[in-house]
Amino acid sequence: MRDKILQLCKRLNKFTLDEIATISELEPKNLKNILDELIAENKIIEENGQYLYVKKVRINQEHRIFQYYDARIIDILIRAFCSDIPSYKAAQISGLENRTTEKFYTIFRAAIYTEQKRELDIYYKQSPQIARHRKFFDKETYMYIYNRQVFISKNLLKSKADKTLNQKDKAEFTKIYCYLTRNLTHNKNAYNLEYKIAETIWRRNKEFQELYEQLIQLVNG
Repeated sequence: MRDKILQLCKRLNKFTLDEIATISELEPKNLKNILDELIAENKIIEENGQYLYVKKVRINQEHRIFQYYDARIIDILIRAFCSDIPSYKAAQISGLENRTTEKFYTIFRAAIYTEQKRELDIYYKQSPQIARHRKFFDKETYMYIYNRQVFISKNLLKSKADKTLNQKDKAEFTKIYCYLTRNLTHNKNAYNLEYKIAETIWRRNKEFQELYEQLIQLVNG
């Protein structure tokens, strides 16, 4: 029965005691004992009456810091990041030092940038285009647009086959660029600028659950 409840927790992801009791058809008292066991084993967490399933994060050998924290702590940091909670507040929530949460946040942003750059390289190879040169905090960046999505590159991509944007793509780029300028006003974003731009693009028009699922996949590599 315990394993079945764990599988149900995984499927629901987020639930209350009443909700899982209705689905499982177990007495709330008996069910509460099982949930308490799962909490003690870091299989789920409980926050203000809501239970959350802790998704397993495989250790990325590229970042040894993951080896020193259990899945529950890493899941809290991923949720905090996807909720756009600053790293210093994530430190207060997780009980970690701010410099530690900042390291995790930088890893998350680097993973986002790397994935977007991988997509950009594929698009660019198929259909090269002239980069849009834009400055943030006096630093020049190189931006491209494919399928109504803007991509950022640390380095200029350039070939003899580069094409100009059509009017539709120009209009879409202007819209997204305005979005970026509104959301990157603080000079703290000047550090690791390309990562911050990639993160801001990644967050656009997404709800928490979509961000959470995507970041779990990126962190897992």
